[in-house]
Amino acid sequence: CVPMNFSRLGASVAGFAKRGFTSAAKNAVTKKWGWGTRITAMAGGSCVVYYFVDKGLHPRPSTEILDDLMLQKPLNSRKERVVVLGSGWGAVSLLGQLDPFKYDIVCISPRNHFVMTPLLPSVTVGTIESRTIVESIRAICPHVTFVEAECTSFDKDKKELSFINGASDLNATEKGVKMTRSVSHNFRARQRPEFKMAYDKLVVAVGADNNTFNTPGVEENAHFLKEMKDAKAIRGAIIDSFESACNPGQTAEARKKLLSFVVVGGGPTGVEYAAELADLLHEDLKQQFPKLKDDVNIQLVEATGKMLGMFSAEVSKATALNFEKEGITFLGDTFVKEVKPNEVIIQRKGSNVKESLTASVIVWATGIKCRPITNKLRECIGLDVQNNFRALVTDAKLQVKGATSVYALGDCATIEGAPLPATAQVAAQEGKYLASQLNGAKTMHADDASVLNSIRRQWWELSGAVKPKEFSYDHKGSLAYIGGDQAAADFNKAFSGAFEKMGLPVMTGTMTNYLWKAFYFSEQLSMRTKALLAVDWIKAKVFGRDFSRY
Repeated sequence: CVPMNFSRLGASVAGFAKRGFTSAAKNAVTKKWGWGTRITAMAGGSCVVYYFVDKGLHPRPSTEILDDLMLQKPLNSRKERVVVLGSGWGAVSLLGQLDPFKYDIVCISPRNHFVMTPLLPSVTVGTIESRTIVESIRAICPHVTFVEAECTSFDKDKKELSFINGASDLNATEKGVKMTRSVSHNFRARQRPEFKMAYDKLVVAVGADNNTFNTPGVEENAHFLKEMKDAKAIRGAIIDSFESACNPGQTAEARKKLLSFVVVGGGPTGVEYAAELADLLHEDLKQQFPKLKDDVNIQLVEATGKMLGMFSAEVSKATALNFEKEGITFLGDTFVKEVKPNEVIIQRKGSNVKESLTASVIVWATGIKCRPITNKLRECIGLDVQNNFRALVTDAKLQVKGATSVYALGDCATIEGAPLPATAQVAAQEGKYLASQLNGAKTMHADDASVLNSIRRQWWELSGAVKPKEFSYDHKGSLAYIGGDQAAADFNKAFSGAFEKMGLPVMTGTMTNYLWKAFYFSEQLSMRTKALLAVDWIKAKVFGRDFSRY
């Protein structure tokens, strides 16, 4: 019989009980804080942190209604007012970076939203829904006071602007400016008086209009593709074409005319629209209209000899080969002489013979010109100084020639001696640059910045972001969708030649399409539109495009 050591036994039992209790407690905590709970807690915490950081960096205006329109208060008792005309790429890029503790920021535009314009071709065929690429200015720039109005005149000496909204086209014309967006009087809610506003600094970012090159009939018989209303109109016209073609009363010849589509312009907009239209035909309409698919004719007319002229020759060649595969006819070195109802008159290079192309839907996607307000500004400054009829001339710091404290960027502006392509990429970089320069400028008002904003300002100073300097464009490459789930990318001279060193200056194919999608997904301005874009792409692939009229 072995004698038992009761003290050791007691210690063993106590140790076992302690380990068991600790293990049970850990299991309870693990069970209580499972992965789902942890992820939810982290997401919630991130949202709270984001809310306070955003509020600290972007304080909301005290009121949504502007007071002191004519700036009667002295500069040392108020913040300088920066008025931004426009709500496109350049304007939004500027508004997002401008310091709201330093400036009273006012955005004025005929439309109260930002449009992801490179994705408009996808909206025309239902690949993407319209709300997916639209963001309210008040939502993405909550620190900005927004007014939906259109500028009609400008006084550079008094630093005053005149605005009109809710007036008819006739009243606007009497004031010397043709409205770019008319407002119907059928709705009593749209009653907005004219007003004037003073500014300390003015930024013109109004974009540009479509250039018809004085071609007869374009305004009356062709669709443009620059605004959301254009994309919706084209979508409705495509639906009309197919619904009319399958009407039992139509003749075979009439059906072919109804199913003929002409795109004028071989730039990114024209190419991507033609590609999306071909996708709609091959992926969706061939099932809904199987007998009509062979009658569809898509033609792209381009004055030069190649598509995507701003890209490398390799990309243009790959696009032409893919268009041939997709059944799109490319008419290079062809000039449009006139656009008639359901007809385009063309003339080939080196020929005196005019030909006719029948088309139920004609999309004009070539060239830009000044908007009426841009021409008005040029006239007010003086056409001897503003002698470029295509845009406002600025110096290398984006200051408009002939006007103090006035800046211009994007499609409505050109840097003297250094013209840049009219792309969203250029406008966004100009907006970011101008914001940094204005943030670094000295003002008379001693603002009360938040702690977070003070930290951000110190970072700007240390990084040299707000030091006075000239604008320098940094090319990031060019992307275009060319149909059949393929895209093209040109990275020549982009990212300091990094892609050229890797032997990938040009990329085409399906993998490039994923790169194209990833880029535009990242460019969406909010989590809402990112989620909607992903859902739209998946929905179009799984269930097909929505071809209903509503």
